[in-house]
Amino acid sequence: MSRQPFGERVKRAIGIQGAAKDTIYPMLSYNATNIATSGAQYFFDLYYIPFLVYVEGLSTAQVGFVILLKSIWDAVTDPMMGIITDRTHSRFGKHRIYVLAAAVPFCFSFFMTWYSFGISNSMNSVAVMWYYVTAYLLYSTATTLLMVPHTAMLPELAPEYFLRTQYNSVGYLMNSSGMVPSFILATIVLNYVRPARLTVGSVLKAFGNCFTHALEPETIPKSNYMGVGLVLALAYLVPILITALKCKERSSLHDRFAPFDRTYVLREYVQVFKSRAFRQYFAITSLYAVALGFYNNTKIFLIKELTNTYYLYGMINVIAGVFQASGFPINYALTKKYGKQMCSWITTPFYLAALGIVLFLRTPATPGGKTLTVILVIIHTVFYFFGLSGLGFTGNNIYPDITDVDEMITGRRREGMIATFNTFVKKISAGVMGMIVLSGLQLFGVQTSDGTSAKAAVGVGRYANVGIKFFAAFVPMLCIVFCLIALKNFSMTKEDHGLIRAAIAAKKKYGAVKMTPEQIRTCEKISRQPWESMWISQTEQGAEAHAPEWEEIGQDPALP
Repeated sequence: MSRQPFGERVKRAIGIQGAAKDTIYPMLSYNATNIATSGAQYFFDLYYIPFLVYVEGLSTAQVGFVILLKSIWDAVTDPMMGIITDRTHSRFGKHRIYVLAAAVPFCFSFFMTWYSFGISNSMNSVAVMWYYVTAYLLYSTATTLLMVPHTAMLPELAPEYFLRTQYNSVGYLMNSSGMVPSFILATIVLNYVRPARLTVGSVLKAFGNCFTHALEPETIPKSNYMGVGLVLALAYLVPILITALKCKERSSLHDRFAPFDRTYVLREYVQVFKSRAFRQYFAITSLYAVALGFYNNTKIFLIKELTNTYYLYGMINVIAGVFQASGFPINYALTKKYGKQMCSWITTPFYLAALGIVLFLRTPATPGGKTLTVILVIIHTVFYFFGLSGLGFTGNNIYPDITDVDEMITGRRREGMIATFNTFVKKISAGVMGMIVLSGLQLFGVQTSDGTSAKAAVGVGRYANVGIKFFAAFVPMLCIVFCLIALKNFSMTKEDHGLIRAAIAAKKKYGAVKMTPEQIRTCEKISRQPWESMWISQTEQGAEAHAPEWEEIGQDPALP
């Protein structure tokens, strides 16, 4: 018996079907951009707040203001980008031309967020704050130009229910391909300060030491952050160009769009929210993003101020990456067998348990207390990052199906409009939560600046630990509970989605579709719209209604 080629065995292990040229290469080309976006975001999540607070000397309230202005800007640019990409005429398609246009601006603005071109030497924290406001807004704009069209491409590239799950699965692997190298580079450079003699051995020793002796952020020169930002910016350019040049989509030259007028934008958003499936998706992703926003903006203070374990920051992040990645095969298997919601019900209890552990953490006062704190921090990290993987996987897999429900209602493909909320919700919530958390922490007594852009003068007030626990655990727990309630109400199954696509195929082919009363009730339940008010129910002049075209979507309704 001959052994299968290695590539075939890998495909079988992760459940991907199809020839490499027709299936695997398109998945890799599309998800290459994830290397850049996930790597950049991971680096931001780990180091940006510590960089601004402890290195550039901004107060927590000033950092919150930087993040808030960025989120307000997102509220303007994200919706407009969704409309622009939906209305684009191009023989190269509606989306990937913007991915190409965003490549250089994304990378250059990313570098700007880590280097002030000497402004921080002015010792004026207000000037430094406004520089980083500008840099962050430029980076946000470039990210919108890149991510909204990229996200909007997926429903078109992967029309089938589980093909989309396969694309997202490859996307998770590509996320790791961006996050791991970014983490390794940052760990080496940021913890290897001014070497007397640069050798391979000394670098490896520094890399090993940083897992148990990570340097405090304020002791690391600004030039180290600049160096990491520059190298990563250049590295991220390559995968974005791969997506832009290798990923193929249909021409949109002959697409017809609704007339654009002063009320167009408002009508588009009102129309989107008429879909019950979209409202449920919006609630799930919004609450999940808010929970992450509160925790992520508090995490550095949880580690550095509450538990005094920043020296283990490298080890904690390795554990986090390993256990977040470990959730992927479990989530994929559960999704394939039981549907897109099941993985969330299995993993989220670990997430809630991790948040509960935070409520019992405290600053260790004795050697025994220090050991117990380290153990609890590690258990918290394992549970938290394994637990959050399920809800994230579910949200990403639900999104493309929403575009088909929207088409059933409106008769139009509006991937950009729907994609806007996939990026907008995450970014706006992170910004608003950042302002609330960082300003709130200062009110609770976490003081991190003496009013200049010199090294931060940290003084922790009496109620600082209460504030850290409130923002890192209590509020996220409430958000996740309500998120699970919204998820429970999301009722679209694989069979429901297949019916919608088959009905759309028949409507486009014959001008009318003939549905049974039960099928009509299914469509009305998912959309929460009367059958007569939806595009799918309309009959074109002279058309003869036909049953849903299952053959057109490559799915047999009689098969499981």
